[in-house]
Formats: sequence, C-alpha cells, structure tokens
Amino acid sequence: MTNIDVGEVAMVPLESITVGERARQEMGDLNELENSMKESGLIQPLAIKVMEDGRFLLLAGERRFQILRRNKVASIPVRIYPKDITEIEIKAIELAENFYHKNMEYWEYDNLVREIHQLQQAIYGVKAPGPGHSGWSVENTGNMVDASKGGVSTAIKRADAREAFPELFDHCKTQKDASNLMKKMDEAVIKEALAKRIELGKASTTVHQLANSFIIRDFFVGVKEIPDGIMHLVEIDPPYGIDLSNLKKSEGESRYIQDDYNEVDMDDYIEFMMKVFKGCYRVMADHSWLLCWFAPEPWFETMHQLIVGAGFSTTRLCGIWTKPSGQSRRPEMHLANSYEMFFYAWKGRPAINKAGRSNIFNYSPVPPQQKTHPTERPIELMKDIYETFAFPGSRVLIPFLGSGSGLIAADELGMAGVGFELSKGYRDSFLVKIHNK
Repeated sequence: MTNIDVGEVAMVPLESITVGERARQEMGDLNELENSMKESGLIQPLAIKVMEDGRFLLLAGERRFQILRRNKVASIPVRIYPKDITEIEIKAIELAENFYHKNMEYWEYDNLVREIHQLQQAIYGVKAPGPGHSGWSVENTGNMVDASKGGVSTAIKRADAREAFPELFDHCKTQKDASNLMKKMDEAVIKEALAKRIELGKASTTVHQLANSFIIRDFFVGVKEIPDGIMHLVEIDPPYGIDLSNLKKSEGESRYIQDDYNEVDMDDYIEFMMKVFKGCYRVMADHSWLLCWFAPEPWFETMHQLIVGAGFSTTRLCGIWTKPSGQSRRPEMHLANSYEMFFYAWKGRPAINKAGRSNIFNYSPVPPQQKTHPTERPIELMKDIYETFAFPGSRVLIPFLGSGSGLIAADELGMAGVGFELSKGYRDSFLVKIHNK
C-alpha cells in the first residue's frame, strides 16, 4: 500500500483503514444516508492519511465508512493525505466534512462555522485587510461553507452570544429568532459573561496561568509589589500622549476604543513616562532589556532623553515594525505612514538572543474588525521581537497589557509573562481569545 501517491484519489481495502479517535460523537440517521448512497453511490471519497505501519487513519467520512463496512464493501475510494499532516489540519478536514454531511440545528451550524473559521486561521494565519496579503479571512470561510461574509460573521457572533447566555436562547427555534435576540445584546456584555464562565469553568492550566498573569491594577501600584532586579525583559506599550481616541475616530477605527481607554494628557506625559521608566528600572535584572513603543511625532527625542535619564543605555537606531500598507490623515500633504517604532534600551550589558538580526520586523497588522485594543499588535510580531532580545525561561514584565498579546507571545516562547491593565473590558476580551485558541 505504500506505493500509493499522496494527494491522489485511489481505491484501498476497507480493512486497511483504522478509525481512531474521532471528533464526531453522534452518527445521526445512518439508514437515511445508506438509502441515499445505494441510490446515488459514493459521491465524495473518504479522507485518510498514511501511518508508519503502512495502514491508513480515517480523517473524514466516518458515517459513510460505517455504512460501507456493514455492507461488506471490500475496497473504497479515498483521498490520501501525508503522514506529517498536523492534528489541527486533521480536525479542520473533519469539521469541513461534517458541515456537508450532517443535518444541523441552527446553533450547531453557528458553532461549526465558528470552529472552522478559528481552525483555518490557526493554520493559515489571520489575513490583514487590503490586496496581496496572505492568511485566512471571514470571506474565505464563507467560500468554504457556501455563505456570505456577513452570514459567517453573524453566525460567529450568534455562537459567542449563545455560549455566554445559553438560557436566553432556549426558546429560539431559528437563526432569525437568535439574530433578533442578539441584536438586543451588547457585545461587551457578551464578552464579560464569556470571560466569567471561562474563569469559573474547567479551563486548561495554560488558560488559568495566562488569566492570572493579566492583572487588573494600576501599574504604579502593582510594580511596587515586584521585588528588585528580577525581570529580564520589559515591553512598554504606553499611552501615546497624542489624543489617540480622537485620532482613531478620524481614521474610522473607533470600534475597539473603549470608553475607559486610558490616555495621558500631553502636559503630563513627560512626568508620567519618567515615572514608568524608573519603576521598570528598579525591577529589572542587572543585565536586561527594555522595549518601549512611542509616537515619534512629537516624542522621539523626548523619549530618548527620558530613557537615558532613568539610567538605561540606548540608541536612536530604533526597532521598526513595517506594514504592507499605511495611513495618513492628510494624504494631500503627508505620505502614508506604514511603520511603528520602539526604542530598545539596556540595563547593564545584556546579550541579544538573535545576534546580528536586522532592526526591521515586517508583519501585517491585526485586521481592524478583529482588534480588541487600539494598539493591538499581531502575536507573531511580538514573538519575533521577544525572542530577538530574550531567552526561553526569561521573566517578562508588560506594564500596560492592552489586548494581552504580549502575554500570549511570552507563553508560546516558554517565557513567564506578567502585566497590568486598568480596563476590565480588555481582560474579558483576552480571556475569550485565549479560550478560543
């Protein structure tokens, strides 16, 4: 059987296929499907992968497999996937198969659409807006399940709302009933309820650890409880002191700026940032790194002087996050800005983990419709930055957590992250995000 080419459709002995652990719990009405197969034949091949012993593992089509087996069919048509296919790819294949071969209640449909969408984004990444970007979008999911972009978005929102308030949806018999109920519910309330259920439920150890690392407290209060000299990396994404709320509204991106987003007045900004840098310096180890995002206009030189004044060494040759496209509020006068900058500074004489790496980090931004915070950055970007400066096992402090992407990045790199945030709404969104990963 090893002479069969991967990717082709071929006939294989049914007895050579192993079912294994399956996501499907209920087989549904097999008699109805059996009658349909006897009338129309097997229209679509089953999906299998090659195992080390030369046998095959069933990936999708268990209902058809069971019918073929009880009818003693000797050989069946299959599509063969490589043995190194990942678990998440296997699950995506099975979910897509279930979508087409099982009669579903509306809420089952919503849950399945949401899970398919999340799995495909986990495999291919989240697609940024604009042409030429790679990744998976809501539109891609729509094409996959034969639904409109709006239909997919609504199904995902219904699934979230039902998960948060299942008792409210008990009397909803159709998608229309659920959609009408959902329109009366506030998105922030849904996320808050989901977050509460996650904390009280049987979440994984990782989810609980990350949840405990996201501390709702003023940084200046919380940092006083951290001992001297224990942090290896500090990543600061502070308020920018540029009236960001109004700036984002003028750019049409105000949906993810909450009423309790904490900006700092320009008149108080210098004193605020000096206090931040001094608090961080105290808790940092003898040889450690500080990263600080900032608005170069108007704060470039001021931030440089504040960092040096707090006791750090640094350079004006900053780290730069470049994006595929840019924005400008005055396109008739200004070029579209397609980058963000961060100072990297050091206490003592630490070593860069990725010695010789370029200061350019090229990543697509988080799509606006998926942001939960105005300065949210993609997790892959944060992982690249963190592991450029720090090593696995490092302790990471994030004074202003925002979306919490830094905590996820640190955890995926084997680092221990902790941070502070004033706005509970951002923590609720964070809990929902890590629960769905």
